[in-house]
Amino acid sequence: MGNRSIVEQHYQDIRDKAWDRMGEIFSSGVITELPGAGTMRGIQPFIEWNKVFERAVPDEHLEVRTIVEQGNIVIAEGVYSGTHTGPLATPDGTEIPATGKRISIPYADVFEVENGKVVSHRLYFDQMTLMTQLGVVPVPATATA
Repeated sequence: MGNRSIVEQHYQDIRDKAWDRMGEIFSSGVITELPGAGTMRGIQPFIEWNKVFERAVPDEHLEVRTIVEQGNIVIAEGVYSGTHTGPLATPDGTEIPATGKRISIPYADVFEVENGKVVSHRLYFDQMTLMTQLGVVPVPATATA
């Protein structure tokens, strides 16, 4: 399986909620960096983080728009969307109750692959955009001339 195929399989596993398959493409000591959650070591914390969003946004959808592969690095960008119908756990242990609001968050993922497994994974998305779409923070005022 090529590096790009490994990343495509990752997204399919998330769509399928196939958490048991994650170990097939991620190394046991994978290092994952996530906005708000910091750095995680191992696949299980990353799976649990995904389940937080699965619970909060059960109709979640990942639209991968672009995948670029250069050597052992694969970069993907896309949009995560869905409806916030369940509680969203925050890093400090509190929960944001379901708002019923639709979210659409652009993201970028950077994967480093060695020997057919992801060894490093960095996800980037704008947390302020997420919080604004959930209605947790006010929409910024627009400037007037």
